[in-house]
Amino acid sequence: MKNKLLKQIIVYGVLTVLLSVIVSPVIGAPLTGAQGNRIQANFMSQDPDPADAGKDVELRWQVVNTISGTVENLRFHLDVDYPLLFESGDSPDKDLGASAGTNDNQIFYVLHYKLRVADNAIKGTYNVTLNWDTGNGWTKKEYPIYIDPKRADFVVGALVTSPEKLIADTNEAKLSVDINNIGKGNAENVKVKLLLPDGFKSSYSYSDEDSLGIIAEDGSKTATFYVDVDENIKEGDFPAKLEITYKDENDDNATYRIKTLELILPIRPAPYLIVGSVTTTPENLVPGSKAEIQINVKNTGNKKAESVSLRVFKDASQPFEFNEKSDFVGKLEPGESGDAILRFTVDENAPEKKYLLDVELRGIDEKNNVVIFRRTVALAVNPKPKGLPFVGLIGGIIAIIGAVTAMYYSKNSMDKKIKKSL
Repeated sequence: MKNKLLKQIIVYGVLTVLLSVIVSPVIGAPLTGAQGNRIQANFMSQDPDPADAGKDVELRWQVVNTISGTVENLRFHLDVDYPLLFESGDSPDKDLGASAGTNDNQIFYVLHYKLRVADNAIKGTYNVTLNWDTGNGWTKKEYPIYIDPKRADFVVGALVTSPEKLIADTNEAKLSVDINNIGKGNAENVKVKLLLPDGFKSSYSYSDEDSLGIIAEDGSKTATFYVDVDENIKEGDFPAKLEITYKDENDDNATYRIKTLELILPIRPAPYLIVGSVTTTPENLVPGSKAEIQINVKNTGNKKAESVSLRVFKDASQPFEFNEKSDFVGKLEPGESGDAILRFTVDENAPEKKYLLDVELRGIDEKNNVVIFRRTVALAVNPKPKGLPFVGLIGGIIAIIGAVTAMYYSKNSMDKKIKKSL
């Protein structure tokens, strides 16, 4: 009986101690803090420090009541903003009830809150606001909470293009973009998709996507894309998007995440070379013709082009033999034009049809970058003129009559000579 009574006394004693820890003052080292109606709220700790994205963080304050007498209802309210959330079962409101004041600041309450850090929180310092009320109005103070996610995070690094300067009417421009992992964990199965603005398109299927595999913490990899630039695009900076899909090695759920970053595609002032006109001498090309082609090259851009030249690229199946396949035009200021002249022979057995010749216009811009433009020139081979059958027949008849007449006069002449001799 005595043992049973003793056990009950011990249980009641333990419960009393536990309850006193929650609602009774705690003896400890004093901390300095805000004074509000003689209630001090001093931030003690956050655990963990720094907090991690997608995880819980516990916050503790030391509350010192130096009011003489008893506060009937000491209330607290915690205001938080994203990325700190009340999603761990805790409430922003805490009611400590009656609180007896003391002149000893080594006696204090411990105020505890448990918060959840948003899954996509980024590194930084975020403020929470603690409010308390003694019955005479609210007092508040802000406290900093530090978040440093142990997860992968990305920024765009250097952009390298080939050609070095992006200009209008460029095909298969190569874009090499560094993707830097500045987070606190490795990123796995990283894939990057380039979302292009108007005036750009992917050069071929999947040329706007790249798979990078694993990008380690503090590591970097280069994504490569191929795009075509529209011929009518104006100079300026064009915002594209990089959509990065990945898994974080520190994510217990192993879910795929998506981060979207901006990438600026610069179109710079540059010369822009086109074929203005094409003439041939003779104008009518037929099989076997020896001809000359004059190609007018015009700079319609807004920068001059030095050392402009033209080169023809003939397919082996095309019936033309060029004496020279290139010609020098010279310097072209914006709006100026010049001529390239090439001499060639049309094959004797050339089929009669229109042929499309590929030509390359090349120049040098003001920064000594080579600019290249690919154009197409049309050449038509026409049939040879043929003689009329009736004209040929008449000519044959005339020839026969002439031959008969000549024979007749020749015979008469001989007969006369014979008679004279007799």
